[in-house]
Amino acid sequence: MLESLLLWLTVAFVVVAAGSVLGYFALRWVFMGIADRFARIVDRSVGGVAARAFTGMARFAQSRGIGVDEAQRIFGGQVDRLAKIMDSAITLPIVGRVGLDAVLDLIPGIGNLAGAGISLTLIARTLQYGPPPALVSKMLSNVLVDVLLGGIPVIGPLVDIWWRANDRNAALMREFLERRV
Repeated sequence: MLESLLLWLTVAFVVVAAGSVLGYFALRWVFMGIADRFARIVDRSVGGVAARAFTGMARFAQSRGIGVDEAQRIFGGQVDRLAKIMDSAITLPIVGRVGLDAVLDLIPGIGNLAGAGISLTLIARTLQYGPPPALVSKMLSNVLVDVLLGGIPVIGPLVDIWWRANDRNAALMREFLERRV
């Protein structure tokens, strides 16, 4: 009797664990599709206007006393470090890479805004290189998706783990710098 009860409990545990893992990956797949569509909508409707407003000031910031290659190397390292700290500092089993942004999001309200503020510093640093409005627009839409969906209670930290706005923005910036050379 006891052995059969233990067997059924073990089977139930395995089924629930497997279902939870499958549910996690299914939810992640659905979320990523929705978030990508949302980012494209934001990029088309709002981001371009904001990008044009900010990049006019960026032309002035380009006059630094170091060479372009050296500036790109230094800047690329800074952007990569910030993105890694915010989005992928440590790796957890099943969940994957997690950073400070997901941890900050555990603090209701304030954590999400703090993470957004740090994310916006990455965009502010990008403005020094006079990026095209389309790039700034994409970067702003990534942060906006992170803030809006990250503000949903309970789901917010998962949004930060899955969306990784800073990693996306760092990749966009690296691509821009490589094309610029």
